[in-house]
Amino acid sequence: EACTTLGLDPDKKTLLFFGLIRHYKGLDLLIEAMSHLDNTYQLVIAGECYGSFDKYQHQIDASGVKERIRVFNRYINDNEISDYFSAADALILPYRSATQSGVVSIAYHFNVPMISTPVGDFPDSISTPGTGIISNNITAQALEESITTLFTGKNRAICLENIDKEKATLSWETFATKILEFVKGI
Repeated sequence: EACTTLGLDPDKKTLLFFGLIRHYKGLDLLIEAMSHLDNTYQLVIAGECYGSFDKYQHQIDASGVKERIRVFNRYINDNEISDYFSAADALILPYRSATQSGVVSIAYHFNVPMISTPVGDFPDSISTPGTGIISNNITAQALEESITTLFTGKNRAICLENIDKEKATLSWETFATKILEFVKGI
C-alpha cells in the first residue's frame, strides 16, 4: 500500500534517504552509488532541502538512473512518515559527518535495516547491535558495496532479527525493569 501511495515499484528494493537535505548528509554520494546499482533498486529521497536542490537534481538527471529515483523535496508531515518507512527496504545514512540521528529510532520502529557511513554514533547504534551495515569509508563505492551486501544472502533477514532484539532491549518495559532492579539494590 505504501509503495502505491508513493508511486513506487513494489518489486524493486527501495532505498530511503529521509530527513533534512544538507551537504554533510552526503546525498550526492548516495545518488552516485545509485547510478552503479542494478535495475532491481530504486531510491526515495524524502525531505526538505536547506538551500537549493539544483545540484542534486542535476546529478540525478545525469545519473542514468533518473527513472529509479523519486524525490519528495518537502517537509514530510508526521502522518506521512509511515508511508516512507513502510515502503523502504533499507534506510541509507551516507553522512560525511554526524553525531547521531533521530531517524535511526524511526527505522527501528518500522523494522527497517540501515546502511551508514562510519561517522558519529552510527557504528554503535547500527553495527554493534547488528541492525545494519556500516560502510568501510565515506565514498559512493563503499555505499554501493554495503547496499549490495545487505541484500546478499540472509544479511537483511539477520538485520531484521537484530532490530527486534534491539527494540526489546530499548523498550519501556526493559527500562522500567532495570530501574526497579536498581532501586531494589539500593
